[in-house]
Amino acid sequence: MNSSTAKPRVLVAQLGARRHYLIPLLFQEWGMLDSFYTDFYLKNNQLINFLRQYKIYNALPKLVKNGLDRSEQKLKSNNFFWFPFFAYKWLQKQKKCSDKSALKIWAGHSFCENIIFHKHPKNVDIVYGFNGSCLELFQYAKSRGIRCILDQTIAEMSLVHKLLQEEEDLWPNWSLSPFRVKASDRQLLEREQSEQDLADRIICGSDFVKNSLIDRGISTDKISAIALGRRRDGASLNVSLNSEKLPAKTDKLKILFAGTVSLRKGIPYLLQALRQLQGQIPFSCKVAGSIAIKPERVAEYSDVCEFLGRVPRSQMTELYRWADVFVFPSICEGSAMVTHEALSWGLPVITTPNSGSIVTDNSNGVIVNIRDTTGIVNNLYRIAENKLKSNHNNPSYTDVSLDYRWEQEQLHNLLINI
Repeated sequence: MNSSTAKPRVLVAQLGARRHYLIPLLFQEWGMLDSFYTDFYLKNNQLINFLRQYKIYNALPKLVKNGLDRSEQKLKSNNFFWFPFFAYKWLQKQKKCSDKSALKIWAGHSFCENIIFHKHPKNVDIVYGFNGSCLELFQYAKSRGIRCILDQTIAEMSLVHKLLQEEEDLWPNWSLSPFRVKASDRQLLEREQSEQDLADRIICGSDFVKNSLIDRGISTDKISAIALGRRRDGASLNVSLNSEKLPAKTDKLKILFAGTVSLRKGIPYLLQALRQLQGQIPFSCKVAGSIAIKPERVAEYSDVCEFLGRVPRSQMTELYRWADVFVFPSICEGSAMVTHEALSWGLPVITTPNSGSIVTDNSNGVIVNIRDTTGIVNNLYRIAENKLKSNHNNPSYTDVSLDYRWEQEQLHNLLINI
């Protein structure tokens, strides 16, 4: 940097819409964003908004759905770049190749090559990248004395592999694409570990992720666990809960899950809990997310749960307003954004330590162990009783600290002082 007081100029390289573009938005707000690179991006217009209507959206192909969530009105276009040809090639490869790790390696390498060719990063102070997609960019930056910050969005990959294999053994014939460690998985693991070694600092969303990196041998001084959460956009509890718009009161406990319907997200434990609750308390459950379990499993539990499929982000507000409780029994995350969103709506959250959530046990929710169906059942039963005692209204669990100002200030100071 030019001086000890100058704001750093940061290049952000991000595949996808991670955290709904929170990182480039923050850096832009702080006057630090030199440039933002991504694969694919859409500007809002009438056609895009029309396609995001739930009934139309749900009939669209998965890859089209992915694209419709790639936009953020507040990002300025003067320092924003995306690569249409690269995005098209990646789209075609996703249609033909089922090896997700091989795709991630190709995408990460090609993305970095495109940025280097376009930018030749040399007038920036910091490169900020995400695990799996910044290795070549970090190598280029380090050779020119540019600092590198890695955003580790999930636990260290060797732990992820271990947990996923355990789930496949516990739940055979559930996954559409059962996980087994392949050569490409090991190559992606090596790629991510190289990124970790090159980074000057590693940012992660939770102590769960931080501990997994320490177990791999990375110095604790190099890692900062910062739960950056979400930006408030007006669609939150204190703004939107108008009594005229609230769903009708009901005796039923309204349970919500959001995320990919998969073993990693812990969906069998929620479904088992619902089966055990059946006939014990009145409830309704909605599951929002892409389906990654076999159709026969969906059919088996369709009497206790409504599988909505993938829901556009713009429509999630209605589901959070509908729900009494949010359940997210994930086996492995970084810091699951859906738990932050649910908390911002005042919902009690039942989740696990591995979700990387900021839930405070028995305050704004409950932490249960992974694979703890009984814990989910007991806490849903307790929340249902509390709802009846409070005249069918869910007691407020809103945590006023959910503006994340302190956590985001941590990141700001880290950028200044790196």
